[in-house]
Amino acid sequence: MAGRFSYSPSDRSNSTPWFKVGNLDVTTTVLIAGLCVVSMIVWAIDSTLLEPFVLFADDVRHGQIWRLVTWPLVNTPESIWTILTIAIFWYFGRELEGMLGRNRFAWFLGIVTVIPAVVATIVDLNVWGLEYLELAVILVFIAEFPQARFMFNIPAWAIGAVIIGLQVLVLVANRDSDGLIFLVVLLATAALAARSFGLASGLPWLPQLPLPALISGTRSSGPRRSSKGKVRGKGKGRSAVVEGPWSAPAPPGPTRTSPDAAAAQAELDALLDKISATGLDSLTSDEKRRLNELSRRLR
Repeated sequence: MAGRFSYSPSDRSNSTPWFKVGNLDVTTTVLIAGLCVVSMIVWAIDSTLLEPFVLFADDVRHGQIWRLVTWPLVNTPESIWTILTIAIFWYFGRELEGMLGRNRFAWFLGIVTVIPAVVATIVDLNVWGLEYLELAVILVFIAEFPQARFMFNIPAWAIGAVIIGLQVLVLVANRDSDGLIFLVVLLATAALAARSFGLASGLPWLPQLPLPALISGTRSSGPRRSSKGKVRGKGKGRSAVVEGPWSAPAPPGPTRTSPDAAAAQAELDALLDKISATGLDSLTSDEKRRLNELSRRLR
């Protein structure tokens, strides 16, 4: 499938999973897709077992707020389209997760899941299934790569326009005003969240909202502890926190730091901060290339 696109798929070989099951790396995308498959099996055995996870607006208003989060995981094995929905979510989800990193992608999915669910509760709309989350993921991917080519050399933006158009036509034909409100909120939430996380760069007219440090993956300045238990902070010895070709020992004797070297060191420290906060996968390809250049320069 990757060969049908005119862009280079992200390199996920170094992605960090939440955990492993045998040789399977369980990332956020794999975990959600797997739970959706499990829900189909459970539904076939006893559909009532999944009812506590469906977004029933009245139940949410009576305090069952977990339904705001669990509704995409309830999928019924009624047609082949359910399997295709899960497969599409898995493919495009892993692409976005490769760009955002596991933590930020999990937050992105959480935002796109909860905010439209709150609106559904307000308008008294019952919702379940991965279809809406899959729609948000594929449209964010299209917003990031609008000129990617699908089958028959059709550009991604045209596919996205058709998908949205068909969704709107179906809702209008069914006179489903609540569903239309839910769809608009879902698309707006996905667009704003993607822009705020640094995606959808081709849509500069969308506002880029500030995100809390917990969500954006950044941390406040100050001493930090690496995975090996060493405290890192500002000043001498900082570049030795991350093991790699850039962690070379300083030459003996007094040294004089030029303004260019100081600026390069500050840029390297900023990249190391980002790695410490969100992992190496959070760096873009340009940032990784810049990291290597600075490492060689300051070695």
